[in-house]
Order: sequence, then structure tokens, then C-alpha cells
Amino acid sequence: MEPEIVYGKQLIPDALPAHEGWLVLVAPPLRETIASLLTGVDAHLAEATSLDESHLSSLVKNLPPAGAILGVGGGVALDTAKYIAWKRNLPLYLAPSVISVDAFLTESIAVRRDRRVHYVGEVYAQRVLIDFSLIQAAPQSLNRAGAGDILSIHTALWDWRAAAEAGADSYDETIATRSRALLDTLAQAADDIRHVTETGIRTLVELYAEEVRLCRLAGSSRPEEGSEHFWAYNVEYLYPRAYVHGELVSLGVLFMAQLQQNRLEWVASLVRRLGIRYRPEEIGLSKEAVVRSLVTAKAYAESDGLAYSVLNFRPLNAEQALEMYRVVITLGEGGSR
Repeated sequence: MEPEIVYGKQLIPDALPAHEGWLVLVAPPLRETIASLLTGVDAHLAEATSLDESHLSSLVKNLPPAGAILGVGGGVALDTAKYIAWKRNLPLYLAPSVISVDAFLTESIAVRRDRRVHYVGEVYAQRVLIDFSLIQAAPQSLNRAGAGDILSIHTALWDWRAAAEAGADSYDETIATRSRALLDTLAQAADDIRHVTETGIRTLVELYAEEVRLCRLAGSSRPEEGSEHFWAYNVEYLYPRAYVHGELVSLGVLFMAQLQQNRLEWVASLVRRLGIRYRPEEIGLSKEAVVRSLVTAKAYAESDGLAYSVLNFRPLNAEQALEMYRVVITLGEGGSR
């Protein structure tokens, strides 16, 4: 089941169907804006602040009854809305305020247990509102970062094939070919995505939609999730704070492309064209944090039962991790490889 996607401006509340009592999960900075748009609508607003599963469970118990759920914001607000809709078996509607993650099109629900990412349950949004005016009001860097969940196809497909060659998974060449084509579309639309034009927003949403379809066909997230995501999850485990998902994943792609010996120059050029922040210091990671997270990524992936990837057969020591860090911080300055 795919959600209906509606494009336009000022879509809230006009593009929402009639329901008795809306429960609106909203990113805190948007509360006043969304409250003003819902004046006259039977709605209760609650701020979405954490994906800790115990916190989400308390919201399910303590928030008032509702006829439908609306999530407005980034990944935390959208997954919070998805979790509550799943637990209460209510119609779900989503309005991303940034195109920074593909959560508004996926049925899986991300939660945190003991600082680790887990996916629980399935819920499909009935309608997704792509409100250009809402999205373009967000910092451009957040929207550019959304390309990270398409960029990750580059390293994820390499991992998937390697897993099949090691007898750890099956590989579908047709799905892989279709997934690889999304990278070509991403490169062609890089300027529009960088400048967050309506064309860029629509293209990124359409790329997400196709990526989600391909993952469903594959029966897993292998077409777009591999070692680059696993390293990012390890960072979040070791150094918990609010990261921009697409920025962290994009940095992961640059690290894992090195480890895979997989067209680093090409992917680095695309990251720069997209305008995604990728330097560790820009996204809050010290040199020491990068080295530690790379060295421990294999152990993290194995302990969490994550899919077979380059991390399983090319573990890193501190010296190698430090060299990978040095390569990344010199990309675009004559020091890329």
C-alpha cells in the first residue's frame, strides 16, 4: 500500500479529510505555526521530542483519544506519529517539514532501545502532504541532507553483492539495476536539490518513493541500507545526540566507499554538488569520535545482528580509521583519492 502524495502550498488543513478529533504530533519549533493553521479544527497538538520506546509508549497511554493522527516535522515527529497510529490503529497522515529522511513514505517505525535503532510494526500513511511553502521555510541544509538516503544506494549495493558472494544473502540484479538508476537521477537533479526548488523537492520525494518500492520488492532494505547506515547507527549509539540523519549517512558513504574501494571521487563530487554537509566537525564529530566509531563498527553491526557488509570482512584498526578521516577532511582540497 502506497500513500497518496499531494503536492502544493498551504496544504494544512485544506488537504486533510474530515475526522472527529485530530491528534497532531509536531516538531517543537513548528508548534505555533501549525497551531495557527489548525485554528477552528478539532485538534490536540503534542510535541514530538524523542524516539525512546518507553517515551513513545507513555504518549500512547497518556495522550487524549483521537479520530486520526497527523505528524508534522522531521524524522522524530513522523516516526512518533507512525508509532501512535500503529498502536492505536488510527488513520495516519504525514506532512514532512523537511525532506531530510524517507520516513514519511516507509511503513517501518524507528524507535530507540538502549540507544540502538530498532524497527517495530508497520503502518502506512493514507496521505502525505508535500507542502512546498512549509519545506522551503526550513534551513536549506536540512533539505539537502535528504539526498543521503538515496546516496547510500552507492555503498549499500556493493555490500549487498558482497553478501551474496559470501553466501550470506541473495542478490537481485534487476532490483540493483533499478536502484542504481536512482543515483543517476540524483546526479542530474543535484542543482535543484541543492537550491531546494519545487522541482528539487518533488524529484527527491519521487526518488524516495521508488527506493521504498524497490526495498519492498527486495523484501529488505538492502538496496539502500548497508555499512554506511551501520556506521551511522554506531555513532548514534556511542555519542547519542540529535544528528541530521542524511548528513551522518552521507559521511558514512564517504567512509565506506573508501573501505570498499568504490568510486570515492565520484561520490565525493556528488556530495559536494548536492551541498550536503559532510565534514565531521560540521556535524559534531571529533577526530577521536570518528576513529573510535570506525574501529568499533564491525562489533556493533555483529552485536546488533545487522546485515553482512564490508565491515564483516574488512575490519579497521585505529591507524586505518585515522587515514580514512584524513582523506575525508581533505576532499575537494587536492587531497581526495
